Amino acid sequence: MSQSTTPNTDIPSRRRFLLRSSIGAAALLNSTGARVIAGAATSVAATAAHSANEADAELPAALAALDNKAPRRLDLYSLHTKEELSVVYFTHGMYIDENIQALNHLMRDRRANVATSMDIKLYDQLFLVQSKFEGKGPLHILSGYRTPETNAKLRRRSNGVAKNSLHIEGRAVDFYLPGVPVKTLRSAAVDLDAGGVGIYSRSGFIHIDTGAIRRWGK
Repeated sequence: MSQSTTPNTDIPSRRRFLLRSSIGAAALLNSTGARVIAGAATSVAATAAHSANEADAELPAALAALDNKAPRRLDLYSLHTKEELSVVYFTHGMYIDENIQALNHLMRDRRANVATSMDIKLYDQLFLVQSKFEGKGPLHILSGYRTPETNAKLRRRSNGVAKNSLHIEGRAVDFYLPGVPVKTLRSAAVDLDAGGVGIYSRSGFIHIDTGAIRRWGK
């Protein structure tokens, strides 16, 4: 079955009500060195309400404690595609559909040029990690979504790639932050007590995901 290169805008979860904002991501730029900057929406079409109580019941404590009124911004840089994205993806108790799509696009499988609907909890985890290093610049993304075919190819090259990797489900990301020791970055992720956290010191990056709580690497 062929896969579409168009990001899937359907994010199936009871807690996720993605609303279109009046100010979405300005563009999805694919050229080298492209930068996409989208600000917070000044108004949001109220086509559905965000259910904070329901979300809190499903989330790790660190994510449940997030202020549901305060905006959440992510500053990301894709090391391989050279795309940079600075975007508010959540504001006024709602996720902004167009800006979530922009994040999904940056997180796409670059080898297959296929995007998916990433787990929004992953973006919230990244937001919390990045919040601990304000002023340090964008998180440098090495790998987000992977198609099963891409994951299989990487697995043949390295025994460090899991057969049923959560990257395939859009629930994992590998990244680093220039100027921040990888062990310091790992500690910030571990402190969230949310999902898996792996450290790859030799390669200089960490892995986080929205799966079961587990730790690996040194």
